[in-house]
Amino acid sequence: MNDPIYFTETRFQYLSPFSAHRIEIWGEVFSTVEHAYQAARIKPGAERDVIKNAASPLEAWRQGQKYKNDPVLSIVDFDKFAVMEELFRAKIHQHPDIVEILKESGERDLIKNVETDFYWGIGDGSGQNQMGKLWMKLRKELFVPV
Repeated sequence: MNDPIYFTETRFQYLSPFSAHRIEIWGEVFSTVEHAYQAARIKPGAERDVIKNAASPLEAWRQGQKYKNDPVLSIVDFDKFAVMEELFRAKIHQHPDIVEILKESGERDLIKNVETDFYWGIGDGSGQNQMGKLWMKLRKELFVPV
């Protein structure tokens, strides 16, 4: 079967940074990958703590949006792809169910299906799908014999 997997709307939603998988990384504990990702974009301080302690991943995202372009609070040389890769690697190592879901996906395309996100998702169909590509890269590392 070669049909794409729209992981934000199926059981593959666990691949979303919003999924309820706690992450321990950088000497800290975050409720979700989204909490960690948004916090990583902001310098240590009260604003970062608000993001880290947000009640939901959506609220962490909302708080992160407030500060991501702030020249005083944001991390200037933030490499969003590298940080997300580091977070997803941690998620894989800390949560065996993620490994199982990646295994179950076989060689099917993984697509971040968000109409408003043209970098991480497919947007209106013309987006880059960087999140899907990242998961496929990690899956290949896990399951392709060397």
